[in-house]
Amino acid sequence: ANLLIEGLPHLSMLPSGTLLFFRGGVTIKVDAQNGPCRIAGRSVAENAGMADHAAGALLFPTAAKRLRGLVAWVEKPGRIKTGEEISVRVPEQWIYRA
Repeated sequence: ANLLIEGLPHLSMLPSGTLLFFRGGVTIKVDAQNGPCRIAGRSVAENAGMADHAAGALLFPTAAKRLRGLVAWVEKPGRIKTGEEISVRVPEQWIYRA
């Protein structure tokens, strides 16, 4: 399923492991960023009326990087209502050092 979430600054930058708690009880856990691809880029190029669809398809991944939203999975299922309040818990962050 797809969700449109408004009012959450820098949504695409939420780190893996972030939990989204919906007021109605649903919990969603962020897995990763939704990386852009040439398939979506071709569709954008075609719908934007670009003369060179292949070139547009190649430009899209660079232009849309970190702007395509997130991939997440349902930790606690249920129904989400339009306009439902969300609370966000971002996990502790650190930089990996080998």
